[in-house]
Amino acid sequence: MTPTTIRDTDLELLSHIHELRYCTIDHLMMLTGRQRQAINLRLQKLIAEKYVHRIRFDNPNHKHIYSLGSQGFRHLAFSGVIGLDDIPARLRTAELKPLFLAHTLLVTDIHTRLILASREGSYRLVDWREGKELYESVTFYENGRKNRLPVCPDAFFQIEKNGNRFAYALEADRGTTTRRTFDDKISAYWRFLEQNRQARAYGVKWFRVLTVTLSDPRAKHLSEFSVGSILKKYAKSFYFASFKDFEKLMI
Repeated sequence: MTPTTIRDTDLELLSHIHELRYCTIDHLMMLTGRQRQAINLRLQKLIAEKYVHRIRFDNPNHKHIYSLGSQGFRHLAFSGVIGLDDIPARLRTAELKPLFLAHTLLVTDIHTRLILASREGSYRLVDWREGKELYESVTFYENGRKNRLPVCPDAFFQIEKNGNRFAYALEADRGTTTRRTFDDKISAYWRFLEQNRQARAYGVKWFRVLTVTLSDPRAKHLSEFSVGSILKKYAKSFYFASFKDFEKLMI
């Protein structure tokens, strides 16, 4: 097989896949404006030479998920898009579980929508972070006992509008989180803010917690449930909205 000659449009695809981490062809169509068939043909070649990794599913109605392959990381580093330190020593894509992938695609949906809105001039997405680099914890005393809770946002991002920056910790909710787990998440966030940990951990003076759900009833339910979990003075920093409406609450 003749090696693929990487085109500028391929570099664009690879850059978007790297930016989103995990995506479907629909995400790539929205970001590039290209037709499904054209993208699919290029993906086939990029997959064959390990520029792109594809996750297949037995269910034919389940869309393939794409992530960057080993050659893709190397090419982006060679092109100056990423640094050499950003090339992973080992790809773990094949080890990912279906529930994780379903959850991370909601994060990708949100990320894609923010990128597109940024292009349209509604605001600028100036920072987006995901992964273990965000994982923190908070320790506190309650009823005379020492407690420790994790602080692990699905993403951390900043938008800029009219010269002002607003930072958000994202919680993508697909309706699978238990009440106890969600209560712990909310409690951990406001205690984290109370201890002013955000400056050192995320490099911001303040952030808001944005929970995005799949439906309006779920967003309303979580909002009402959280009232008893958040110290009143911090309640205004917690936003709840469905995917179709979350941008309305951000600014």
